[in-house]
Amino acid sequence: MSNQLSYATGSTFPPQNGPLRLYSMRFCPYSQRVRLVLAAKNVPCEIVNINAKRRPEWYLEINPLGLVPTLQHDDGKQVNESFIISEYLDGVYPQNKLIPTEPYVKARNQMLIDNFQRIAALLFRSLKFKDAEAFNEISKILDNYEKALGSEDFFGGKNPGITDYMIWPWFERFETLKPLTNNELDKKRFPKLTAWVQRMQKQDAVKQCASEPSQILEFYKVSLTNQEPDYDIGLEKPEPPPPAEGEAEAAPAE
Repeated sequence: MSNQLSYATGSTFPPQNGPLRLYSMRFCPYSQRVRLVLAAKNVPCEIVNINAKRRPEWYLEINPLGLVPTLQHDDGKQVNESFIISEYLDGVYPQNKLIPTEPYVKARNQMLIDNFQRIAALLFRSLKFKDAEAFNEISKILDNYEKALGSEDFFGGKNPGITDYMIWPWFERFETLKPLTNNELDKKRFPKLTAWVQRMQKQDAVKQCASEPSQILEFYKVSLTNQEPDYDIGLEKPEPPPPAEGEAEAAPAE
């Protein structure tokens, strides 16, 4: 997880330090996807966090939609959208390939990733509207992932692959957000996925990109009320500058 304070409206564009930069947000599962891929492939990358409620003016020039993640090279080339970025990184950096080359296996992975968007939407519905049926729908869809995992340790086989990293951020949130959804994964119904979660938690990339559960819970609690959450929760923040010499505090009104 990035430890960089977020940039908001009125901030100054930070000069790029290095050939590769990722515009991210600490609690965004889509940004986490890309950070997982970068960590799994050991690709150095500067992280710049964006305040999603008060986006910097300069970021809207980079990505007019204001969305994260965005990957940018120092020559100005950039790639948007989490899966497209991840696929791009796997092509540009050949070490530890995550996407299979066999056409059917590759297509199967793509279907698992695409279908998981339904789960992401249902989890939001469960959180936002306290919809118990939404979590039931999640479980029905996860039955297919329990079956797809089969006897393998990971969706990528013996080691995590692209599917594992693309769906992991939501599994991290299932347990963390249990106090808000009043639901959790049924370990008896999903023994293979439960074991997969335990194996994923031991991966170095997952450890590097993990969110502190108490922080992510607090972040979602506030963001679901449509208030601005603390994008820098848990980080050391600079002290406000002292008043200028000779500047007196205004006297309280009587």
